[in-house]
Amino acid sequence: MISESTIHSVEISTIAHATEDPSKVEAVLRKLVADSNPQFTRRYLEGHHRNPIITFNAKLTDKTAAQFARDFVKRLSRNSRLLIQRNLALHSDDKGNLYIRVDKQKSVKGQIELGEDDPIRIKIKFNRLSGDLEQMITAFLELE
Repeated sequence: MISESTIHSVEISTIAHATEDPSKVEAVLRKLVADSNPQFTRRYLEGHHRNPIITFNAKLTDKTAAQFARDFVKRLSRNSRLLIQRNLALHSDDKGNLYIRVDKQKSVKGQIELGEDDPIRIKIKFNRLSGDLEQMITAFLELE
């Protein structure tokens, strides 16, 4: 069973490239986090070819993090959850973090699909004191 104390925090981040409208990227992020309503911080950077890049970051904690994480995993397809489970070593670390990357372009259309190119990164930190990490993450991915 996944309780509120099982999930410590959630971090959400992505990059807006020079070819993207930053307000649209932030709107996609806000739609993804819906009821959580986090404060996104923006960092203005310069790319290798002096192109402007904006990073967006937000952190959720406590009940808000747990609620977002439960809602988010339920929106992932069964196949996506199984893929993460099968490759858990690639999606987690020994510090209790689960790393999920979703396709930013598909998110614009309201679809939540795993993606590696230009992703929205989601890091879910589990409380290591709540039990066996692998069992917690597996139970989390099996939420319906």
